[in-house]
Amino acid sequence: MTRFLPFFLAIALLGIVSCNTGERDIKGNALATFYANCTGGSYPACKNACENKYGTTVTTTNLAGLNSCLTSCNTSCNVSTFCFQLSQSCKSDCDSYMTNCVLILGATGFGQ
Repeated sequence: MTRFLPFFLAIALLGIVSCNTGERDIKGNALATFYANCTGGSYPACKNACENKYGTTVTTTNLAGLNSCLTSCNTSCNVSTFCFQLSQSCKSDCDSYMTNCVLILGATGFGQ
């Protein structure tokens, strides 16, 4: 095992040096925010979770909670919001990156 230790250390060092930690952190944060705030991974699932928690009929007692929950779903499950967060790590041709992100993820049904 000790023979292979320098080999594994070299691979780990190469990975650490070649990885841009800022970019990885921004993309990781965007994914973490999406998964944490877009309950169920899509707007319909998130909306259903809100309705299950606060009810489907708006009353004076659930108005603030239901409104806040649905607004959070609308923002968090939005493909454009997610792509904007991902584009924060962009270093060149960022307008194209944003457009392609929205088109590709929108076409695949991401967040819908």
